[in-house]
Amino acid sequence: MCSDVLVEAVYGDGWDPSNRSTVRPISREEAARRDAAGEPYAVVLAAPGQELPLAVLHVAWAEHYLGLWRFDGSGRRVFEADLRRLEPGRLFLRHLAEWCYEQEDLPELSDGALRRTVDLYPDGKNSEGRYPRGRGGGSTRTLVDLPRDQWWLPVPEFGCWESLLAAPQFGWQGTFGIVERAPAVAPRPATGAAEPFGWRPPAPAAAPRLEELFTPGFTFTHRHRPQPLTIDPVRTVTEIALPTGRLAVCDPSYLPDGAEGDPLVIDVPPGVHPVQETGAGYEDEMFGERFTARDTYAVRVLVSEKPAVRWTMAVPPGDDPRLLRDGQYFGFGVDSATGCFVESAARTDLGRRYMHARTSGDRDDVHEVGGGYRKVTDRAGGAELVTFLLGGDGVYPVWVGHDDAGEVTAVVVADLYEVGCLEPSAP
Repeated sequence: MCSDVLVEAVYGDGWDPSNRSTVRPISREEAARRDAAGEPYAVVLAAPGQELPLAVLHVAWAEHYLGLWRFDGSGRRVFEADLRRLEPGRLFLRHLAEWCYEQEDLPELSDGALRRTVDLYPDGKNSEGRYPRGRGGGSTRTLVDLPRDQWWLPVPEFGCWESLLAAPQFGWQGTFGIVERAPAVAPRPATGAAEPFGWRPPAPAAAPRLEELFTPGFTFTHRHRPQPLTIDPVRTVTEIALPTGRLAVCDPSYLPDGAEGDPLVIDVPPGVHPVQETGAGYEDEMFGERFTARDTYAVRVLVSEKPAVRWTMAVPPGDDPRLLRDGQYFGFGVDSATGCFVESAARTDLGRRYMHARTSGDRDDVHEVGGGYRKVTDRAGGAELVTFLLGGDGVYPVWVGHDDAGEVTAVVVADLYEVGCLEPSAP
């Protein structure tokens, strides 16, 4: 088949816009090896004889990821596609972004550039965002009008990138022919996994230093506090009875009718487990008055005294972690600035009793256990619900600790805003 656009492909670890060059070029054979092994690499696609690329592909099959960047004649990114291999042979178009530079002197990805984003999900909960005055000028969000048959693309075979360039979703016209060009400098020898420059496979949010947060005496600096903070002794607030070992985590106001969907549920050993919190005190000042304050960073159900060697994010039923973009996470929604741990088998009844006590003022069913924590107990089966205060409304991830045998050690809810302000102090 004839092509009207000829493109040269060079393989490497990435594209360096400052030097306008491929970073650490690699041979085709090394790129093919990485492709088969799932290791990351990049494909720089340029018109023959041109320094600036038309596009750069980022490939990391171990992370189910293929990314595409398209550039204008000045070397500025104007288009980005985030594709995920969710099924054998098929890529799902998870995210699109476009930038329009109305002024020639605007740098790449400038906040002043007009921007459009599209987020797609296989279940159809899609949205489009438009920023007609750039990031600082307001935005609108609407439903996506991209036809469903454009949500999926075939996975290209290694070296056969023409199908991606010709995909109508990406805005190019014409047919493409690709020739592979040897790097301008000698490729470096294969040394295992790549060290990408300017990109890395998207990574969901990581567990936020949970072992350190529950280590009394550990010292942090806080970006909004002048003095270092020292983690207080871990406080056991109460205990929670989980007769079936099915621990649910959610906003307790959602429990009576389940209107906001199912809570996150984690299997733990049946029994009675401590509910603990961690935090740090500090001196503060307001209107000339000094006072002592304390922030709670995380609350947990401690299942085992064994140290956690691995932390995983609890995933709601039906959700796919391969769809998470960089820094994103799954969690439970909160509209009452309150979360709870609860025995899943009794959650509806316990939630109904908790909400009845809140709305009626009848406190017989709800016991204050100190520091804003409350408990409700099922008298017949012994199952319990324990509520805890959160920093506000939003979505809170749940982290599950595992020991070296894979058994659950703890289930933790952390205030990601506060924890995100912390950095371990220098030794």
